[in-house]
Amino acid sequence: MPHRIKELKLTHFRGATRPVTVQFDPNKRIVVIFGENGTGKSTLVDAIDAVGNASFGSLDREGVRPNPHKYVSSVNQTVKTLEVELTTAVGHRWKATISGKNVSVTPVAPDGILPGVLVLRRRELLKLIETQPAKRYEAIKSFIDVAEVDKAEAALRNDMNAAEKQLTSANAAREQAEKSLRVMWEQEKQPDEIAAEPIAWADQRRAENVAVLEQQAQQMASLLATAQSLTDAVGAWHRAHDARRSWADQLQHAEAELAASSQSEDTLRAELIRLLNTAKAYLASPAAPTSCPLCASAVQADSLREHVEAQLQALQHVDALLREVASRQAEHKHAEGECVLCNRQVSRQLQQLVSQVAEQGPIEVRALGIDWAQLQRDLASNDAGDTLTEQAAAVAQQLEEARPTIQQALESLRQRLTLRENILAQASLLKDSTEQAAALGRVVERLTRACQLVVDTRREFVQTILDGIIEEVNRLFAVIHPDEKIGLHRLEMDEVKRTSLEQHARFQDAAEVIPQAYFSESHLDTFGFCLWLALAKRLTPSRLVLVLDDVFTSVDTPHFQRISNLLADEAQHFQQLIIATHNRRWQEIYKHNSAGVHLLKLEEWTLSRGLRPYEDHTLLAELATTLASEPFNRQAVASQAGIILENLLDNVALVYGCRLPRKHGNSYTLGELLISTRKLLQKAVVRRLDRDAHGHPLLPNQWSVLPLADLFQTIDGLTFIRNEVGAHFNSAGADTSDRDIRTFGEAVLAFAQRLACPTCGHMPQKEKDDHRSCRCPKHQTQLRPLTWR
Repeated sequence: MPHRIKELKLTHFRGATRPVTVQFDPNKRIVVIFGENGTGKSTLVDAIDAVGNASFGSLDREGVRPNPHKYVSSVNQTVKTLEVELTTAVGHRWKATISGKNVSVTPVAPDGILPGVLVLRRRELLKLIETQPAKRYEAIKSFIDVAEVDKAEAALRNDMNAAEKQLTSANAAREQAEKSLRVMWEQEKQPDEIAAEPIAWADQRRAENVAVLEQQAQQMASLLATAQSLTDAVGAWHRAHDARRSWADQLQHAEAELAASSQSEDTLRAELIRLLNTAKAYLASPAAPTSCPLCASAVQADSLREHVEAQLQALQHVDALLREVASRQAEHKHAEGECVLCNRQVSRQLQQLVSQVAEQGPIEVRALGIDWAQLQRDLASNDAGDTLTEQAAAVAQQLEEARPTIQQALESLRQRLTLRENILAQASLLKDSTEQAAALGRVVERLTRACQLVVDTRREFVQTILDGIIEEVNRLFAVIHPDEKIGLHRLEMDEVKRTSLEQHARFQDAAEVIPQAYFSESHLDTFGFCLWLALAKRLTPSRLVLVLDDVFTSVDTPHFQRISNLLADEAQHFQQLIIATHNRRWQEIYKHNSAGVHLLKLEEWTLSRGLRPYEDHTLLAELATTLASEPFNRQAVASQAGIILENLLDNVALVYGCRLPRKHGNSYTLGELLISTRKLLQKAVVRRLDRDAHGHPLLPNQWSVLPLADLFQTIDGLTFIRNEVGAHFNSAGADTSDRDIRTFGEAVLAFAQRLACPTCGHMPQKEKDDHRSCRCPKHQTQLRPLTWR
């Protein structure tokens, strides 16, 4: 009771164009909402679903996705004004609004408890019976909580897929390394190498001592570098030697021009020019002299300077020749210095070359026939000079001519070393990738076994649940379809497909048939409903509110009666059962026979008025209200009491199998029903558990025995009232007093109340050891005898 829905307020939600409040009787476990098509039943169900499951309900379907939030508000409103508020029997309140594209549910006060809501709609029912196996599993997976197992399985599959990809890459790397190594083996294997497989050949190459080869390559590279340095030094010496010769020729030419005049005159002029230049320099000093530095005679510096300049102008040609000779002498001297430096450089390079070759020169160098020992002695005994340089030039020339051969030998050494490195690299890659592939193969194998273990365990777990509900499904199905040789044979998870549910049914003497091929539409509907109900009972039913939204469309009145009886029995397992239906036959069944049901009725919907819910009443409640009303409505009391009596007697006759004349349609008159049940009801008694003023059973249990004969005798003597006053126009009815009509109505009401259980509202029908019991768990109302013939 604490988690039952007591009140539902809708503001601009779907068909609720105007705010509306729907009250539910929290003392009654079953609520029946009746309304013709288009009166708003789905709006009420969707409102409960919105608060209970943060769901868009019937809007969450193809054609509306992915934007159901656009259509959940009333046509003349926006989602900003939309609100649904649900209040439980203990006053906990929750609100549903639209936040973005989602339904947001929040408690009005902290610590509120929201009841679990499970809604079954016609399309969900069809998923259980008509869709493909994969979608069928989708329809039931919410009842079988394997979400964490699914996460673990998905994580294992991801790891397994990642490991398989790594294994594929490792195998590809291993195959490529093996292929590359084999190509090298086929191309580079030497005749003296006897390895039969590439990897063994690589191991042989790995065992080689490459220090000697590396040393030879280093020495040869160093020798070529030194030879090139010697060649460069010899070239520099040649250029310096040519420059010295050129400057010597130029100096000789300048001196010849200076010697063109007589020797004495020339000498005189030269000495005079030098003297005059010296005097000029002396007179140009910042402090002009006033006396001659030689004779100390008085002088005039300015006039003397002018005199010196005049004489120098006259001797200009000789002066130019002198300066030319001096310049050539300086250049020649510099060139001689460069030659000395080049000779020294050549000597150093030759010394380095001789040292390298003398230790252990390459065979290509030794083949030149150079007497390296003699060169080493010459270097030791002679200083650097042109003679030694000329010897070095000859050696450099020979080495330059041999350079291609030496370079080729060096490249051959380097290629051999590089090839070895490539061989070892490919061999190492082959080894590493082989080991990695083996390790990954073991990982994949373990992950595969682990994943398969999880899959098998999950499938076994789900299959155990499915096997466990088969008996319950068939029990429920047999209540609706008694004495019919049909039912569920097996529910099975597909061995190959991860989320696929196969159904196998029994039909007459055949098993393993597909229900869709053999069952009628009514059988399929009720089969899907029984499967859903059996799964729902696996949850925590004592906290669940079940909602059925126009589920049954293909069953007839007898089946509706059986479904009603079944729901009355099963409702005790759940917190609350809400049934929304447009079928008036089903609503009439509850109106006539279910005192323990809260009835609601929806009147015609209009845009301006919105939903129009009203509380409906059972016939017993209507009769009690009419009896208490003033002024007294004699015709209404007679009519209502007659209908109730006729319905009660029909149920008694049906339960006990009382004899009645065979008629087309099995429609019996009140008189026929009275005759068939008279002897039974004169002896029948009701045994009921006593309760206190609050409705709680008295402890220890006390039972009261209530006979039916007294009330039945009163009713039997006044049954004419039903026809003469309540059903047909009859002038004799005018002679019947209000007192008699009230007595008839009150007797029928008391008879119905005595026969029905005050807790569940049902007449005792279930066969027990020596009595018939009501639908309460502890059978709080009993009817005796058990049988009657």
